[in-house]
Amino acid sequence: MRLSRCAALLALVALLLQGAPSYAQRSATASRLQSLAREMTFAWAKSHPLVATGLGLTGEDGDLDRPSPAARRADLAQVRMWERALAAIPLANAALVDRDDALLLRAQLVGMERGYTVYRTDQKDYSAPAQAILNAIFTQFIHLPVPGENGASAADRATAWVNIISRMQKSPAYIIAAQHLVTTPGRLFGVVGASQLAGAPDFFNGALSDAAKQQLSATQLATFRSARNALVATIAATKAYIGAHAAAWPENYAMGGAAYDAMLRDEQLLPFNADDVVRMGQDELAHGWAEQIWLEHEAVVRGTTLGAASGGGMAPSGPAIVPYYRARIAELADFVKTHDIVTVPAWLGTIQVIETPKFLQPVQPGASMNSPRLFSKETTGFYFITPPKSLAAAAARLDLYQDFDRDRIWSTAAHEAMPGHYLQLSIARRHPDFVRRIQGSGVFAEGWAYYGEEMFVRLGLYGDDLDGRLDVAQWERIRGARAITDAKLASGTWSYRRAADFFARETGATKDQADAAVAGIALGPGYVISYTVGRFQLENLLTEYRRRMGKHASLHDFHDRLMSYGTTPFAIVTPELLADLTKPVAQVRAAAHY
Repeated sequence: MRLSRCAALLALVALLLQGAPSYAQRSATASRLQSLAREMTFAWAKSHPLVATGLGLTGEDGDLDRPSPAARRADLAQVRMWERALAAIPLANAALVDRDDALLLRAQLVGMERGYTVYRTDQKDYSAPAQAILNAIFTQFIHLPVPGENGASAADRATAWVNIISRMQKSPAYIIAAQHLVTTPGRLFGVVGASQLAGAPDFFNGALSDAAKQQLSATQLATFRSARNALVATIAATKAYIGAHAAAWPENYAMGGAAYDAMLRDEQLLPFNADDVVRMGQDELAHGWAEQIWLEHEAVVRGTTLGAASGGGMAPSGPAIVPYYRARIAELADFVKTHDIVTVPAWLGTIQVIETPKFLQPVQPGASMNSPRLFSKETTGFYFITPPKSLAAAAARLDLYQDFDRDRIWSTAAHEAMPGHYLQLSIARRHPDFVRRIQGSGVFAEGWAYYGEEMFVRLGLYGDDLDGRLDVAQWERIRGARAITDAKLASGTWSYRRAADFFARETGATKDQADAAVAGIALGPGYVISYTVGRFQLENLLTEYRRRMGKHASLHDFHDRLMSYGTTPFAIVTPELLADLTKPVAQVRAAAHY
């Protein structure tokens, strides 16, 4: 989403197209679609440097957007211009892949337009500008170049620090200007945002400042501290303003049933509406409860208690937990290979395990994965964990969000790392079709990662242990409750309090955990359903694949094919994968640079 120099853009285009016979020899229609996708990506990133940082396009890392009513109108006009350009591309005789690329771009543009006309989060969330700065600078920090690694030099690291300082210096003015656009602030947006901003000083005055002391000269360090202090003060003022005014703000997160159904249909390309999502969630919730009840019965028969005692053993506390996580992820990688689940490419990078920063802990109480950014050189993934204050206490209450033993670490890491997000997204970012490369379908990504959780149970990862199987059952209840809650909140059918009470009752979450989970669902409508509807669509596709391939079907073949279409909605993947079954899987993988 942002490359500032023409030469760099041409080099990137050449890189994306080289060695991909299935994509390089494309029609004029395809060329126009690819060109439009690049323009949408790089031009938008150029004018929105915070977006560019998230994509790994570092040329604008020292700059910021310039929020204003005029800039907002210009953004909307630009999106509509791209919509007209897309509509002008002829598709009557186009190949399936080109028609699908057009459908993907149309869905992307519809979502961008509705961001300004329907969802209007930039006019509702007073905390968002400060959060955007915090997230961007944290991203720059964890990706600071290390001289000698990935071709980085000392000069690259020096430039990265110049960019961080420059961005911090500009941040107070950016935050204030963007807050002027918040004409209809919402209470839940403010309260949740303030809880995240409370952790900002810990990052700016802690890890970021510690690194600055080690890597900057005395003069640079003084400049850094001045910029940091001004930014921290602006964030503190934001938090104080929210605290003083949020109680009077309305709850304006619900988009309404018609808008929710339109989002599912037009942006996520789902053949479901809110009622369908609720029914799928109810089925999933019931099955998760049944699984847990069966396991509780088996624990009684065995004369054991559920938790670490029923399998897996407690993880170590303190600093030893990080290498313990690394070892469990390595075991998962070995399980994937020995059980012939999916091809793990030799070029795959590595995973670093680090503690979740405090500003993210209110919305990420459990583990999470930051995979390599789309356009960056890096191949490292960051696996964030939030170690519990007491592993024993977490085990005693069977805490939903704390991985206190081996089996729960396996379960979560299978979703986040191997063969879940880290593997899948690392493969997808290499796709030679630019339209496919820039896709980020949560339905596909979360559907794949969620599908893998139960698959590993069936394939014997946990042996005869009960706790890993219990964790999978608990998370099935969570996914079902999430799907129901998402549709009810977004449509305005349920209040926040009713949804939080429902979530606590059906998942076993504490009141605080349920409140935080439901707040996140309310403020990010349409995402948490991805697990439920994604797994459903994936399993339907697996069934049809098995029906058509017969004795030639294999799990490995299916998974390799599935990984070759990018992070793309199943509305696109399903017909294309089935149409490609006549091709050897090696050809399909090679065409996708997998």
